[in-house]
Amino acid sequence: MANAGKRRPDRPSIVLTKMDRQKLLRLLRDLPTRSVDTDCLLREEIDRADLISDTAAWSSAVRLGCEVKCVEHGTSHLRRGRLVLPDETRTIHCISVLSPLGIALIGLGPGQTIHWTERGRERSLAVLEVRASGLSPPT
Repeated sequence: MANAGKRRPDRPSIVLTKMDRQKLLRLLRDLPTRSVDTDCLLREEIDRADLISDTAAWSSAVRLGCEVKCVEHGTSHLRRGRLVLPDETRTIHCISVLSPLGIALIGLGPGQTIHWTERGRERSLAVLEVRASGLSPPT
């Protein structure tokens, strides 16, 4: 199912598995505390994503439970982490899907770059690698 009409020219195309889309929509619905900015940003990403099969290759896009390696432009800071739901951020190498970084990463593939503004500061990063984590994907 393509959402080509919803794409903004300043953002790269992204994909979500059907299962991740359901989990993210449920997360937004069930959030105990609401952040209008976070809700809006995540909702925009969900709405503009093309849907792919739940069995698509883990290396094709950043999805819940995957390991991602990216570089932040401007600082050349290399970052590795596992994209997770907020209640799964138990280690320093976890990136919550509700964080600005997590929202920026969701659905990107290797080689894609995204730009966004966080607290008035322009940020940009490129995804270098995506792979299944050593742990089971979140259910």
